[in-house]
Amino acid sequence: MGKLLVKRRGYTRKDGVEVSPTTYTIKDKGEPGRTPKEEQWFEPKTHTGWEKEQSQKVRRAKVLKAHKGDELASARSMQTLANVSTDRDTARKASEDADYFYMLHRRQPPVSRRTPRITPRTPRLR
Repeated sequence: MGKLLVKRRGYTRKDGVEVSPTTYTIKDKGEPGRTPKEEQWFEPKTHTGWEKEQSQKVRRAKVLKAHKGDELASARSMQTLANVSTDRDTARKASEDADYFYMLHRRQPPVSRRTPRITPRTPRLR
């Protein structure tokens, strides 16, 4: 790939300093859009043994064991896999597993909390 010539206009900053126009070259990064298949890559730092054909229980147990019981690290690795995957089924299952590990990490059971309503008959909360 070649080089591109960039011409930047001069301008005045908010503090009144004048920035002069400049010209410089940058590397041409190609056409915008999706990365070609042969250039796509993903190298996980931890090998988990996760496969989309496995049951939900087995997948999650393998990931958690590979990350030595760290729910947050497990969630992040599954989220990364979901983000880079081009296979929809893999992305969906990895995302579900990531959500599960994030929920475990937070350890917040779903609780319905209503805010108290203040009406003329209710004394003010202090």
